[in-house]
Amino acid sequence: MVLVGGCGVFKKHSSTPRPHTGACGRSLQAEIERTPPGATLLVAPCVYREQIVVDKPLTLKGRPGAEITGTDVWRRWRKMGRYWVSERSVPRFPQTAVRCMPGTRRCLWPEQVFIDGRPLRQVAENPHPGQFALDPGRRVLLGDDPDGHRVEVTVRRYWVLGKASGVTIEGFIMRGAANGGRTGALMNRMTPGGKGYADWTVKDNKLSDAHGAVISLSKAPGLKILDNDIYRGGQMGILNTGRGELIKGNTVHDNNTEGFDTGWEAGGMKTSHASEVILTSNTFYRNEGSAVWFDIDSTHNTISGNRIYDNTGFGIHYEISSHGEISGNVLWNNGWGTPRWVLGSAIASSNSSVVDIHGNMLAWNADGISVIGVDRGRQTWNDVHDVRVRRNVIVMGRPRRGVVGDRFALAWLQGDVRGMFSPGSGNRGEDNMFWLANSGEHPTLFGWGGKRYGRLSEFARTPGGLGSRYLTPAEKNSALKKIGPVGGKTGRSTHS
Repeated sequence: MVLVGGCGVFKKHSSTPRPHTGACGRSLQAEIERTPPGATLLVAPCVYREQIVVDKPLTLKGRPGAEITGTDVWRRWRKMGRYWVSERSVPRFPQTAVRCMPGTRRCLWPEQVFIDGRPLRQVAENPHPGQFALDPGRRVLLGDDPDGHRVEVTVRRYWVLGKASGVTIEGFIMRGAANGGRTGALMNRMTPGGKGYADWTVKDNKLSDAHGAVISLSKAPGLKILDNDIYRGGQMGILNTGRGELIKGNTVHDNNTEGFDTGWEAGGMKTSHASEVILTSNTFYRNEGSAVWFDIDSTHNTISGNRIYDNTGFGIHYEISSHGEISGNVLWNNGWGTPRWVLGSAIASSNSSVVDIHGNMLAWNADGISVIGVDRGRQTWNDVHDVRVRRNVIVMGRPRRGVVGDRFALAWLQGDVRGMFSPGSGNRGEDNMFWLANSGEHPTLFGWGGKRYGRLSEFARTPGGLGSRYLTPAEKNSALKKIGPVGGKTGRSTHS
């Protein structure tokens, strides 16, 4: 059964529903409560200023223009000195324990204000144009004259929370949420037993401007995140996963707007204890922090066919985990926010085992591929074995101005642990191809067995560099056709 609802019209149809003709104004939550389990609710193109709870199997299908927002329009302001002060006060929003970047506390402030859809930056006091602050009574202080403009203030924490399995949500715009760090503004909420609700599909939505993560489908099987535009999450775009989750065709960009600590949990996507997740055919770009991060006992995951560029941290980080396949990804211009040691690697396997990194194309990143083994406090993590790095193409340019120290195209690095380079470890590199624009001041190096190599011919004689060779100019140019604009020119780095 298909039901046409929202904004004042609700009809049953046995065939294709007629176009919606009702006026906006009806509660979407009320329409959900009226809809029988298992039905599809076609939601009219209205703006729903409410927090939605889905407590039955249901498909919510938004028609073009259907929007769920955590904001309200505030119209009453008065001039006070150089500020404009709201009549209303912002609610208090509970927060979880989080870590901000050094020098800022903004990640602890979930309040949001938008003028004509443009987000303002919160400051502690004395807001200038483009900024806002709160007074002791939690009234909003604007540095901009609101007259003639649409001012929206976030007053709700979430867009959609789940209390049932078997839910599909598609075709919506969702924006503005004051959720805390480590939560999603759209979330298959935890059951009393600490699990999520199963069989959720979120597809073809435009999701933005959450304070914490934009979306979190986790701790349940049958979860899918498909073909969404996910951006301007205060902490990150996608948080945590469920077993066997499919994340495909999404664009995840411009996340970590609120200064969450990138070394803790921030950027494009992070998950831990993930199993059998398939992350494929997505695009991650301009995220502050790592684009893709699998952490803490994640296992049997596949990261393939993604395009990852212009992220300040790692492109792909597979950390203290096992049984990962990282293949067919194209990564460029990543890691320049942390270009020290190998923290700027396009792909890093850190204290992980049984990882196959193959067939990836990397260009103009701060570092290329790194395999790391350091003391992480648990023997299963410290025993780095059966990592294979094979048939990858790695193009390295000269370092950017101000970058000091060694840079690595491919490095196997061990510290404080033993066995990573033993013959029985199963760690090896095979048939990787390189193009290096070396600088005499900051040479690009390779690493294996505690040694660093400036010559590829020497590195190729180690188990980590077997079959290594340079690309011909024609091969390099052909490989670069896979990547997009870098420094304003397709396939070309400003530091090459």
